[in-house]
Amino acid sequence: MWSITMQMMKKNVRMLIPAGIAVLIGTAFIAATLLFSNALDASMTETQTVLYGDANYAVTPAQNAPDSVYENTVGDFHIDRLEAVDGVEGARPNVEGPITYSSQDRHASGVVIATSRDAKLLPVSIVQGRAPKPDESEAFALPQRLASQWNLKVGDTMVVNSSANTDEAHPEGFAATIVGLTDDPHNAYGFYGGAAVASDGLLARLSGTTSFDEMSATEMYLSIDNANATTLGDAKATIIGDLPQGFRLLSRQQAADEAIKKMSSDGTDVTKQFLLAFGVLALVVAALVIANTFQVLVAQRRKTLALLRTIGATKRQLYVSVLEEAAILGFVASALGVAAGIGLIAAVGASGVLASMQIKIIIDWQVVIVPIVFGVLVTVLASLGAARSATSVTPLEAMRPLELTDQRKMKVGRAVIGLFILLMGMGLVGFSLWMQKDHGDSALLAAVGGCMFSFLGLALTAIFWMSWLMKGAGALVSLCGPSAKLADANIQKNPRRIAATGTALLIGVTLVSTIATGAASAKATMNQALDERYSVDVVVQGGNVPQQAADKAAKVKGVQHSLYVPTALATYETPDGKTMDTLVIGVPSAQVLQSVMNIDLGAVDVDSGHALMPQYDAYDGKRLTFVDGRVTLTEQVSDTNSEDGQMRDGNHADLAVTQRDFRRVTQTTPVVAFVNESMFADGTFQDSGHMLLLKLGGANVPLSQTFDDLTKVFEAYPNVQLGGPVAERQQWETMVNAMLMLLVALLAVAVIVAVIGVANTLSLSVIERTRESATLRAIGMTRGQLRSSLAIEAVLISVVSSVVGMVVGTLFGWLGINMVMSSIATVVYPVDWRTYGIILAIAIVCALVASVFPSRRAAKTPPVEALAEV
Repeated sequence: MWSITMQMMKKNVRMLIPAGIAVLIGTAFIAATLLFSNALDASMTETQTVLYGDANYAVTPAQNAPDSVYENTVGDFHIDRLEAVDGVEGARPNVEGPITYSSQDRHASGVVIATSRDAKLLPVSIVQGRAPKPDESEAFALPQRLASQWNLKVGDTMVVNSSANTDEAHPEGFAATIVGLTDDPHNAYGFYGGAAVASDGLLARLSGTTSFDEMSATEMYLSIDNANATTLGDAKATIIGDLPQGFRLLSRQQAADEAIKKMSSDGTDVTKQFLLAFGVLALVVAALVIANTFQVLVAQRRKTLALLRTIGATKRQLYVSVLEEAAILGFVASALGVAAGIGLIAAVGASGVLASMQIKIIIDWQVVIVPIVFGVLVTVLASLGAARSATSVTPLEAMRPLELTDQRKMKVGRAVIGLFILLMGMGLVGFSLWMQKDHGDSALLAAVGGCMFSFLGLALTAIFWMSWLMKGAGALVSLCGPSAKLADANIQKNPRRIAATGTALLIGVTLVSTIATGAASAKATMNQALDERYSVDVVVQGGNVPQQAADKAAKVKGVQHSLYVPTALATYETPDGKTMDTLVIGVPSAQVLQSVMNIDLGAVDVDSGHALMPQYDAYDGKRLTFVDGRVTLTEQVSDTNSEDGQMRDGNHADLAVTQRDFRRVTQTTPVVAFVNESMFADGTFQDSGHMLLLKLGGANVPLSQTFDDLTKVFEAYPNVQLGGPVAERQQWETMVNAMLMLLVALLAVAVIVAVIGVANTLSLSVIERTRESATLRAIGMTRGQLRSSLAIEAVLISVVSSVVGMVVGTLFGWLGINMVMSSIATVVYPVDWRTYGIILAIAIVCALVASVFPSRRAAKTPPVEALAEV
């Protein structure tokens, strides 16, 4: 039987190609996922140890060490004693902090790390000059990239500062000499564009400590000579004995192994499982394509199978023959899929698309075996139905003319089971909505289970409801001419296969629609929540916003109004005795303030002796009350006699309060008080900084572009932050859009396989209807009409399946967002018509493309030749 199986495969190889491609795509995705996971492990491991430089050992906190280990300082490690140990070639504490560079009117921020006597221990390379010496005064090595941009060189002097600087004599920073330029070849500090290296004294001043030994340190990197085992053992013993309590000595390899173990439990396994789910989904869709293919193959071979039975072949041999053919197809396609997956990851690595990580091709047994096992298993399981059909063919049936139309009655059992599962899913969805308020997590699980059962029920009953939908859509389309009428008739001939093909496409479109609807609903819900939460479009604050930057921001296209105001911190006592932190903001008048607010303040006057305050606490939403409509604001000023920068009470201001329902203006305090700016001029309040309030609109410019332009204005000021609904909306939409693009790209794998299924169904239909097509051609149907009928058939299958998928996906998406976000905001339920239009257009285009080769084959076959086929 083996040789016969191979002969039958060779004869029908063209029919097996679409099914093989479907398996190839799924297994290629799985292989690529496993390779990517291996590369991610290697990249993350390298990232964990890249800070070592050329060090081969590290001192780190022990597992389950007490929290006190994180209070250790550099001095607790006694670097001088460590470096004096025989065999120790160098030591460097892992100490870093923020740094701000200033040169002329240019500013930039980054990170600065501690230097070492041995430059090889640095995680960055010194490409020009030298590394600063630990005991050197005000010396540092600057990142080469910044030096090139600002035209700086070794020997130049520039001002460096830090947000942690507490030196009252040098609040503007310190003049330091550039003794070297650094490069970051291993991307250890890629987020910061590289790292500066500073001498011990300079780093301590930047970090606000009196000496380098007082700086916090929890890791130390060592270079120990491995050449002599005795010396190495003695050195390790001496070092371990001299370490602070709670620390241990690890080799670089031990640290890397620990990093892999931790990542496997915390991160990379989740990523791998997430991506593998899409590969498995693609194979599930491919199973529908395979099942269709083998059902037609068995039907075509009825004469051959009957003859084999006549000459002594048993039912078991025929059954095994079909499964062998499926296993061979699965193995070959899966092996090619593994090769394709390896090639894909290699191409991604060579292209530099993922510049943030180095893609290494690490092929282990899982990369090869797992995809092949999955591919073969799915292919064999999908062919079981066809194998059972092969055992039921009798010689008498095989002697009749070939008629492949499936006339079997639809089983009542399938309808009952499918309907039961569908109703159970809908019941779970209803139950989840009922219990949502009191049992959020359980309700979410019930909703997910309800969606899964509902979709499974729809898939099982698709052979019933999809045929009716196809019939209805076909009845309308058939009015368009003979080609459309023929397409409608062909669809009605085999509802089982059409339902299987439609279901494959339904899976992909439903998932895409669910994600698209969820994303659109999430964005709309958050936008509405942000509009209700904030009363100013953009708030710029942090440190002291410079006047020149505020003037520049006011000229950005898309900024309608701006207000640059002084601010002060204050407190007041509530009627129930609580102390409430308040940000006092000085404004010229209520009319000017109204120009940047998104709510109508009404008739209100902000003059000296009055304060405009909100009706609700921005943090907890509780209503604010004031005794007799007055408030006493107590200014909070820095206590110059306090070593830890504590605040003390300053001036007191008794003000009449007018309340309006404006919402959060700042993130720093729960309450804001708008007062007349004259109260800052007369000394009632001392301005502790300035903030900028912006109202956007007016110009025909997207808000995202305006926000990006504003970000560029303030990027030179590291302590300044942009807040408000536009800022949060920009961050939220960027995150949602990135996630949407990722998920849709991953789901595209399943959709591509489903499109192959449509092409496969049409190809099988062409083979089935060879004689029928020839007869139609013989009585006058043109090649163009025949091609049109197949194109219409493909479009009907795709459009009906896509529309159903979009409806189901929309309902699933709304349900998911309701479960996730109803507790934090009023959920908005939009219909993303633009996305639906794109999905429908893609479905139609893919259907037309899928019909090209089958229609060409049908049109090319001469009528006489087709009629002669048996």
